[in-house]
Amino acid sequence: MQNANEPAPPSINGQAIELSENIKSGKVMLDPATGEELRKLLREQVEQVDSWLARAGRLARPAPLGANPVSDAMATKFEARAEGDPLSFVNVMSAYRTVLQDTHDQVSAAITKYQQVDEDHRAGLTKINGI
Repeated sequence: MQNANEPAPPSINGQAIELSENIKSGKVMLDPATGEELRKLLREQVEQVDSWLARAGRLARPAPLGANPVSDAMATKFEARAEGDPLSFVNVMSAYRTVLQDTHDQVSAAITKYQQVDEDHRAGLTKINGI
């Protein structure tokens, strides 16, 4: 069941696209060389997001704006925008990181499927040729 705060899965003509199911069924495969390039790019982006998240912790603290009700309210507001509410920087970047990691894992699965199908075809040709 999908959480109300989560975006709907991608769809084409109203049909949800389940990448993992398409990979398992062999509808989606990825050449290892191309896949490795894509995995490298995804890994670099995950590392960048991790860096942003590590630095975001410094934002999620009360800003020293003074000791009065307006300053206190603004400091609380800035703190929530950094880490507290559902659309905070930390929550959005954490969700983005999850998508990047899931995509990285799916690319790995598509590479594995490609290699499996390639090996199956090689075995079939070897059997046909009697080698």
